[in-house]
Amino acid sequence: MASMGWEKTGKRWRVFWHVTLPDGTVDKGSKSFKDKNIAQSFKKHCEKQEHVLKRAEVVEPVLLDEAVKHWVDSCQGYTDRTAKLYIPEVEKFITFLPVSVAFITDLTKFHINSYRNYQMNRGIVNKTVNNSMCAIKSLCKYIHENYSIDNPAASIKKLKEDPAEVHFINQQEYEAVLESCNDIVHPWVVFLANTGLRATEFCGLRWKNCDLKQNTITIVGKGRKRRTIGLNSAALEVLDTIRNRCKVKAGDVVFLGPEGKPLNRDRLSRRIRKACRNTGLSGGGPHMLRHYFATQLLLRGIPIIKVSILLGHSSVTITQRHYAHILSSDLTGVTDVLAG
Repeated sequence: MASMGWEKTGKRWRVFWHVTLPDGTVDKGSKSFKDKNIAQSFKKHCEKQEHVLKRAEVVEPVLLDEAVKHWVDSCQGYTDRTAKLYIPEVEKFITFLPVSVAFITDLTKFHINSYRNYQMNRGIVNKTVNNSMCAIKSLCKYIHENYSIDNPAASIKKLKEDPAEVHFINQQEYEAVLESCNDIVHPWVVFLANTGLRATEFCGLRWKNCDLKQNTITIVGKGRKRRTIGLNSAALEVLDTIRNRCKVKAGDVVFLGPEGKPLNRDRLSRRIRKACRNTGLSGGGPHMLRHYFATQLLLRGIPIIKVSILLGHSSVTITQRHYAHILSSDLTGVTDVLAG
């Protein structure tokens, strides 16, 4: 059915296939390769697919590397941050695979589990392994949807993760951080603590996302999910101060660095961590202020479902997991009503 030969003129290996289908028609063709190993893998692939071809289920063989390139192009649909995380993870996975996995039909659940076990044996924490699996699942889903083959990652489940080490601060500590901030960082801290934005959401906020008549901002967060957050007097004052200080356009970024350039996540984090260190707090950063926002709302009796929506969590379960300590403290003494 399949044969292979060396082309002197093109300096390539060429694989030929030829099979007679049940209806009497002939499926034949050839494909050339620079690499002999890949050519041999393709030849084996053709031989393995003989029974498929004889059932007239003609499957066009697609190189895995070729599919990965198309997947990388499709990553433009993700946020920049997600694409930057996913693409290197998939590249590591492809490098790990044996040479025999040359075509998309060669990739199996076994290879994905083998890579996951390899990561775990190296001592990589479950959360990082799960992030890697998310990237690989994205690739497999793309291949499944675009080449009509089974998804080898469909049944891969997430590993149980250890609770993240979270920095929670109280009202007194928050005020101490504010006092240690300079004039540039102070409004950043106030706005983050009163809106619960993620660092990337804060840095990407533009004036066109701010409705100062309705006192709201509209955020497109993780997973391209859109949410609207009401602005309290503290957050409104921050925006009013910036707007009154200089002319702004709808497309302009709201928060700028000392040089007048848009902020990025790293620069924002460094500045806020420095303010936290000045007060003796370990860790800290923009996400600490997001936790402060959530805990203060919960302590004041705001229903967790509303807090979850404001935070942009995909489910209230995530909010419960992060803030279980607040919910537990709120239950203290509740059963007293049953006594006597």
